[in-house]
Amino acid sequence: MTDPESAPQPKPDYCQFETPAGVLEGLCWGRHEDPPIIALHGWLDNAASFSRLGPRLARYHRVIALDLPGHGHSFHRPPGESYEMLDYVRDLAQFLECHAPEGAILLGHSLGGIIALLLSVAAPDRVRGLIMIDSLGPLVGDAEHFPADLRKSIDRMRGGSRGSLPVYADPEDAVTARMGGRIPLTRDAAEVIVPRNLIQSEQGWSWVTDPRLRYPSMHRLDEAEVVACLSAVAVPVLVVRASHGLLTYKREMMEQRYVYLPDYRILDTPGGHHCHLDGRVEEISAGCREWLEQRMDAE
Repeated sequence: MTDPESAPQPKPDYCQFETPAGVLEGLCWGRHEDPPIIALHGWLDNAASFSRLGPRLARYHRVIALDLPGHGHSFHRPPGESYEMLDYVRDLAQFLECHAPEGAILLGHSLGGIIALLLSVAAPDRVRGLIMIDSLGPLVGDAEHFPADLRKSIDRMRGGSRGSLPVYADPEDAVTARMGGRIPLTRDAAEVIVPRNLIQSEQGWSWVTDPRLRYPSMHRLDEAEVVACLSAVAVPVLVVRASHGLLTYKREMMEQRYVYLPDYRILDTPGGHHCHLDGRVEEISAGCREWLEQRMDAE
């Protein structure tokens, strides 16, 4: 008998959703009539980030992996606007209102996990469960550094994108560049994510992602606000914790955050920040499916 985990995974449907802010595009797996899982990717990634995990979670769910605004094929914000974290929460609250009025499980990696956490507090009637991959709330700011951080952000906005986007001779060059980015990707992860973030012109290949995504944030939450959000989560939470992921950064602070979650489980896995792409995906998907099935039984 063929191991279902090693069998070829089904190709996704391409989907798009109208929202008040603009059109969100994405990749979907599973039957339309099944309860939804809304998957949110990390900073500078896109819906293809879930290409290996998404189909494995589609046994009893419709998995909808979205390109966040400014990423992949989704809308860019109008001139003069930026990509603040809480704006994503507003965008996704509107998406849930329009396209998942009966609620959904949220699955978020990195930035997507932060958005999912805040969304579960902002729109608790639309969130039925929360899975965060290498994510447990945002890094925080402090009052002392706020003036300098604000000045840095405004200066960057005033200066614009500071030059034209790089152009690559072929997608392979873009993959290599992304492997050496601020949050480096392994080749396995980059080869999955990068093609959806590229556009071809007569000059070559360049990024379709909005350059303003790289602008510094104008304001960060402080730790008391993050703790208040963690304490207010009213649904079960699964945290996928990578052995060499970003949760190992400021480990003591992150470890202290777990105690504020009313109902959580930790799924430890070897690997780095993109463990759902280049780690033990079969083990992660099995752990997530077990947690999801227990959620369904409890309901």
